[in-house]
Amino acid sequence: MKPPRHYSRGVIAGLSALVLVMLSGATYAGFKLINSYDTTVDNPLARPSVHKSEAPIPVPPDPTVTVTAPTVPDAVRVKQNKLYTVGKVPSVNCAEPKYKLDAQSSTLRYSRAVVLCLDKAWGPLVAKADYPFRPAKVMLISKQQPSDCTGGEPSRAFYCGSDESVNVDWKWYANLYKQDPMAARTDLLDTLAHEYGHHVQELTNISISSDSRQGWMKSQASKLEENRRFELQASCLAAVFLGANKKSLGFTGDKLETWEWQTKHSGDEYNPKKVRDHGSRRSQWLWAGPAFKSANPGSCNTFVAPAAKVS
Repeated sequence: MKPPRHYSRGVIAGLSALVLVMLSGATYAGFKLINSYDTTVDNPLARPSVHKSEAPIPVPPDPTVTVTAPTVPDAVRVKQNKLYTVGKVPSVNCAEPKYKLDAQSSTLRYSRAVVLCLDKAWGPLVAKADYPFRPAKVMLISKQQPSDCTGGEPSRAFYCGSDESVNVDWKWYANLYKQDPMAARTDLLDTLAHEYGHHVQELTNISISSDSRQGWMKSQASKLEENRRFELQASCLAAVFLGANKKSLGFTGDKLETWEWQTKHSGDEYNPKKVRDHGSRRSQWLWAGPAFKSANPGSCNTFVAPAAKVS
């Protein structure tokens, strides 16, 4: 075997210097590469930069505070309702419908036509009193009547507050029509206007406040008096409408006399059970007579009247 080759010191020194130069270059190149990856402008592999908004982010507003309107006391609502200040009921030039009252369909058509006239007359006044207006529905009384829509005067008519409907017993009026057509038509006109008076009370929140007042009363006598105020007001509002539209409805001569006689002979005295919840015949005319002449719901504030006037 040949002995290992020996290099001279000069060669070894030159090789060592070359290696050092190469290592230095590699190290420098490595630092350059690392530095390039740390740049946030030119290289996509750089760490993400955080950009500040040009305008400051707005601070969220404080939570909205709901201010509850003060509750109107029941006594104020029934005694100082804006309904009493809206002025006279306008004449809507509605003639009495010509339908006969001897059948179910004709009585329903008659009632719907009258209630449409009542809608036209009372709608603007309810809105003027700052209450939303809704037309009343018309229905005929049946055995399938919902349990919450029974009461009032089921033998003739009643108002149902849960669905805001005027309900009429067509059979009762068909029987009366056979005996006296004038009496039947006049009575149904007044009855529809009375039940619509309850609709006006419903829309203006008089109904709910009167019910509330009655619920808080301790004695039966006080509750009956409150109910009489409520019912007498509905009769008064009916007379207001009839008086405002007496010309177009033909409330003159025999028809007017018939209405006056019927009003003066309606009241708790004619209730078979003698319950004093609607007002005496004297009280009925005490409110209806002046209201027919004034045509103004301001005449119907029964809730501020002395007890003697709502007997």
